[in-house]
Amino acid sequence: MHRAGGPAKCEVMIHVLFLFVAVLMASPAGAVVLSAQDQAQVARVTKYLNGLTTLRSNFLQASSHGNVARGMLYLSRPGRMRFEYAAPSPLLLVADGARLVYQDNELEQTSILPLDATPLSVLVVENVSLDDGKLEVVSVQRNAGVLRVTVRMREDPEAGSVRMVFSDKPLSLRQWTITDPQGTEVRVALLNPVTGVIIDPKVFEIDTEKFEPTDPGR
Repeated sequence: MHRAGGPAKCEVMIHVLFLFVAVLMASPAGAVVLSAQDQAQVARVTKYLNGLTTLRSNFLQASSHGNVARGMLYLSRPGRMRFEYAAPSPLLLVADGARLVYQDNELEQTSILPLDATPLSVLVVENVSLDDGKLEVVSVQRNAGVLRVTVRMREDPEAGSVRMVFSDKPLSLRQWTITDPQGTEVRVALLNPVTGVIIDPKVFEIDTEKFEPTDPGR
């Protein structure tokens, strides 16, 4: 098992960016047909996500390569999110409403992407739609009080997917997993999440000029 740092740091960024690449390399795909029951569950999830205002939670991030990181997540809809990784990780991810800023304090690098070009946008867009022009729901699973909904890029199904896991009754987001085109998974589990809390807007501020910006596509 590896702690965040070294190769693990790059892995974090790669899995945040892979759907951005998918948008640029989109190719035609067939539609997925959901049952009426599945559509009802997707409607529940959509209503839940649109009803979220703020969320604060410790998180545990683990990849199928064995890399592990911990930290604190802050979310304020619409548009704002902060992944504050705990030491020894030097990473910081902040969505400030329009951009996703990735900062590596060890390498002294900053990368910036449009927020809507990342899978994280599904959690913070003002009007959540899991089956819009860019995304489609490909799987709905419900058993033992757990609901799993998997979403992928509509125009490029081979680019990867995002699977969200909810506890049921009441519905509550517990984790999500991003799978890249090579099948590598990065799972983020929320530990004791609290919703409807007051979060200082300064939490979502980040100094983008602290380090010289890098090109995330390279």
